[in-house]
Amino acid sequence: MLSRLALVALFMLTALAPTWGATIWTAPAMTRVQPRDPPTAARGIGISAARNEYEPFQVIVTAADDGLTGVTVGVSDLKGPRGALIPKNAIKLYREHYIQVMRPSYRCDAPPGWWPDALIPLDAPGGKYVGQPFAAPRGQNQPIWGEVLVPKGIPAGDYAGTILVDMGAAGRVSVPLRLHVWDFDLPDRATGKSDFGGLDRAVEYHQQHGSTTDRLTLYERYAAELIRHRVMPAPPGEAQPKINPDGSLDTTQSHPILKHYIDDLGLRSIRVRFRPDVTYLRNLYSYLQQNGWLELHHIYILDEPNDAEAYAKVRELAAVAHQANRGLKVLCTEQTITQDPAWGDLYGAVDIWVPLWALYDEPTAAQRLALGEEIWGYTALCQGEQPSPWWELDFPVLNYRIPMWVNGRYGMTGLLYWTTCYWEQTADPWTDPLTYKPSEQAVFNMEGSLLYPGLAVGIDGPVTSIRLKMIREGMEDYEYLALLAKRGKKDVADAEARKLARSWFDWEKDPTALLAARQRVAEAIEE
Repeated sequence: MLSRLALVALFMLTALAPTWGATIWTAPAMTRVQPRDPPTAARGIGISAARNEYEPFQVIVTAADDGLTGVTVGVSDLKGPRGALIPKNAIKLYREHYIQVMRPSYRCDAPPGWWPDALIPLDAPGGKYVGQPFAAPRGQNQPIWGEVLVPKGIPAGDYAGTILVDMGAAGRVSVPLRLHVWDFDLPDRATGKSDFGGLDRAVEYHQQHGSTTDRLTLYERYAAELIRHRVMPAPPGEAQPKINPDGSLDTTQSHPILKHYIDDLGLRSIRVRFRPDVTYLRNLYSYLQQNGWLELHHIYILDEPNDAEAYAKVRELAAVAHQANRGLKVLCTEQTITQDPAWGDLYGAVDIWVPLWALYDEPTAAQRLALGEEIWGYTALCQGEQPSPWWELDFPVLNYRIPMWVNGRYGMTGLLYWTTCYWEQTADPWTDPLTYKPSEQAVFNMEGSLLYPGLAVGIDGPVTSIRLKMIREGMEDYEYLALLAKRGKKDVADAEARKLARSWFDWEKDPTALLAARQRVAEAIEE
């Protein structure tokens, strides 16, 4: 068996002999490859994953002086132990699309430049941008993002195949791909909870740009893409029960839609509609209970209360929900420590606390957890006196993966992000990353935007991003920690999380440290 250290060592092998037209090399998924980064000595792909887990990699085509046209990339089946096979249709390939950052994000030290982010499926129909065949300008890199979805039920062990890069007259190069499959499975449904906002903006964008697809179909395409990445969108408005004047529910139209999202798409967290009506809320509780959905719901009654009046409003509305049934879970985007003692506190009103990472208070958070309440976390803009893993485009890609390790370190159970398709302030999200610019002095590149509208590549639906892929990797890491805890080794899981992610302000910045921690957790699960 090829050891995990040997797999990692594949990245250190001698560089591929360049053809006369290009050099082909590889890079780990947590490395952003800029257009003119020099090729490294990595000639093979060595990755590891559990069953039912996605695992990404990168292959880079660097064009020589004449540039390249008509490049195509394909993949073989992966052959494993005892005749086992991972079919090539379990491996998805994308062309990485560069977007130019002209003005660095607020508090970002990275210089302006070109950032790979949108992932165009190689089999996309094509439009303004294409998947393949593609061109590579002279002396520039064109990264290809690949990811394997390891099938359930296959034997653990080592699998091998190839990535084939065909450059026409410039030659063909086979890149070895080796995958170690761990002897455990990730669950179908996400363990980590989340709320990544609604998708109405995405639907409106498509409809304004010529789509004739109906609203619910468009919404579902975006929702399904997020759920595949183990993060949860708010269900569409059509999935919310109609509220009759007497507070009773009419679920005739909504129930099949919500059931489809939960049973078929795998929706794990449900943001339910709030109305300060005890009768309605009691009926809502009964409806959720009868369908076995109570553990999935939360009520988002007020966003970011920041004064005495807002604190009072949270207490007032939460009291109505809890009067209806104490089992209804009130979520509030506020920290567990009272912001101003003169405002009073929110203890007893809030069931799911969602503090901004920069405002996490460990002593009071531990007290709330001990009482059986939940704590999620969220980020928006670049807030806080000290840096936390901010989610703007030009911060390290590790920032998108590390938060679920911090969650594991603190016993937090979820993530919240306000939206994934905020394109209102940009001229074109494919060329202009300034999705949020509240002033000329402060810009936030790709804030609130983890997806791209696929119309530019011939897809009437979403195109994903490297940043969303890294959030998924973090959610999968959280599954590793949860599995280890379920197998009686919570202390080991907690220790690994603490070593890697010491606080929201102190985490390992080297991606290899994260991969090493993940490997130790995987080995502990297998033991």
